[in-house]
Amino acid sequence: MLAKKILLVCMLAVVVAGFGCAPKFVGSEGGVYQGCTMYAVSAKDMDAVYQATLQTMEKLQLQVTTKAKDVFGAKVVAKSADGKIITVEIKPTEDKKTQFSIKIGAFGNEERSRTIFADIDAALKGK
Repeated sequence: MLAKKILLVCMLAVVVAGFGCAPKFVGSEGGVYQGCTMYAVSAKDMDAVYQATLQTMEKLQLQVTTKAKDVFGAKVVAKSADGKIITVEIKPTEDKKTQFSIKIGAFGNEERSRTIFADIDAALKGK
């Protein structure tokens, strides 16, 4: 009985630690992987990040299933060949920068998130 309670507490601690808040950024640009999601900031405006995201999805041959944008934010959802759902959420900040997050599937995938981030960043820099 005690072993079950200890196991339950340990599992709860892992879940809570894995789903923390978005990190605070000190620099103007960059990305950080935390809690199954890649968080990033760009000095470019939201429209540029949205277009770079669409270009990246096309370059990586990911099938865009949903795309939406208005003045308050944007969201691009795509599907990979192995069925993973990729979600990129884009939001403008008050200081004329753009925050965006990349999540792969329900539990994340750091390697794929970093690849997508690198390609979005390259598209924003015109490479």
